Amino acid sequence: MCEFLWGVGTGAFQVEGSWRKDGKGSSIWDRFIHSEFRDAGSTDASSDSYTLLDKDLSALDFLGVTFYQFSISWSRLFPTGVVAAPNEKGLQYYNTLIDSLLYRNIDPMVTLYHWDLPLMLQEKYGGWKNESVIDIFNDYATFCFQTFGDRVKYWITIHNPYLVAWHGYGTGIHAPGERGKITTIYSVGHNLIKAHAKVWHNYRKHFKPYQKGMMSIVLGSHWIEPNKSEDALDISKCQQSMDRVLGWFAKPIHGDGDYPEELKNEFSFLPRFTEDEKNYIKGTADFFAFSFGPNNFKPPNTLPKMGQNLSLNLREVLNWIQLEYNSPRILIAENGWFTDSHVKTDDTTAIYMMKNFINKVLQAIKYDNIDVFGYAAWSLLDGFEWQHAYNIRRGLFYVDFRSEKKERIPKSSALYYKQIIRENAHI
Repeated sequence: MCEFLWGVGTGAFQVEGSWRKDGKGSSIWDRFIHSEFRDAGSTDASSDSYTLLDKDLSALDFLGVTFYQFSISWSRLFPTGVVAAPNEKGLQYYNTLIDSLLYRNIDPMVTLYHWDLPLMLQEKYGGWKNESVIDIFNDYATFCFQTFGDRVKYWITIHNPYLVAWHGYGTGIHAPGERGKITTIYSVGHNLIKAHAKVWHNYRKHFKPYQKGMMSIVLGSHWIEPNKSEDALDISKCQQSMDRVLGWFAKPIHGDGDYPEELKNEFSFLPRFTEDEKNYIKGTADFFAFSFGPNNFKPPNTLPKMGQNLSLNLREVLNWIQLEYNSPRILIAENGWFTDSHVKTDDTTAIYMMKNFINKVLQAIKYDNIDVFGYAAWSLLDGFEWQHAYNIRRGLFYVDFRSEKKERIPKSSALYYKQIIRENAHI
């Protein structure tokens, strides 16, 4: 029996609001929603976590979580993205958040990049298409380690790079909204992998020896099952599909430092890693951080399904990860489902899905001996849901965005999760 980490997560852009307040710079998402969304005005506040931090902390207290995974808004610390004197109010906010969590015995798990690239870096360099952003990201990460690292034991470099590359620079449904060539998508992915590896080595060499933290990158995926379980062609198509989504990033980082053969064979234009780069990239994660939720199933048109069946069987994916990547320690870094925007606190679908997902995780631990050490339900509270804006809700706590006080009201799923945490502190 060991202590199991039960947590909950949010992304800064989804919940903080205050996009112009106290010297914060614009991010690519600020511009994207004001140019692409008809109802842009209402996104300025969202759940307002920047000004209502105490309400978030009370919600965390209510659940009894052992960690809180949140992201830092890069442009709230450095309005242009380039490291200079930090924006004092932004710095104060994150220091207060981290200190308040520790006071409550909640571990902060900090994501450096959850999709909100400072707008200036997009305009000046073309964002993640440009290798220059790798060093700028590393400078920003260095500042975060120097400033918060004495109190942070879990770091995430990038949240779900697959969606950054595919939807930011391919389909255009995420910021910066570019509908690029497939070559662009893969060069962006290449730069994201290099950026992650650089930051990991930086931390390991200069900070880990005395800060003693751990670091990973959150990789997201769907799961796909063959139509006929004994059909070799069906099975190989499923493997290809997984290689193209999860394997694209997992094999370089958690495997041998290189892309899956399936991708290399399919795309002659795929950027190549040199032998030195392969050695530099492989093993740059202290655990396998995995995201499994609606963003990887919706919209489905980008998923290479190949006539197979999408499945929500989390236990099966965990088994696949165990086999493919040599039995890593796994953190479920994002998991949950969604409800329609009109659903207030009686979110029965979300509870049903949560129950199913958590059962699968517990089965994987108990029956398959998979080393899962923590689970983050997503999300703490209702907020801005990317391309869905406010048309869906993913919070355990309901927020009426139009109200002034924006109280965090526990949904049925919050009550259920609280009970799960209380009854399963040790697994």
